[in-house]
Amino acid sequence: MAWQTVVLGLLFLVIALVSDSTYALLAGSLGQRLGQNTAFLKRQKYVTGSIYVALGLGAAAVGKE
Repeated sequence: MAWQTVVLGLLFLVIALVSDSTYALLAGSLGQRLGQNTAFLKRQKYVTGSIYVALGLGAAAVGKE
């Protein structure tokens, strides 16, 4: 039983490492592309602000009982 736990733990570790590395590489390349896009950079603050307002409204709505 201990051997199976070690093998499954290592398998989980390898799968997590591969998937997280893939996400990081994709996010890095997407970030570089978006950083060069002037239209995105002009609208970025409005999109980010809208997301924060929506999160705040959602938190306020959940807090009420």
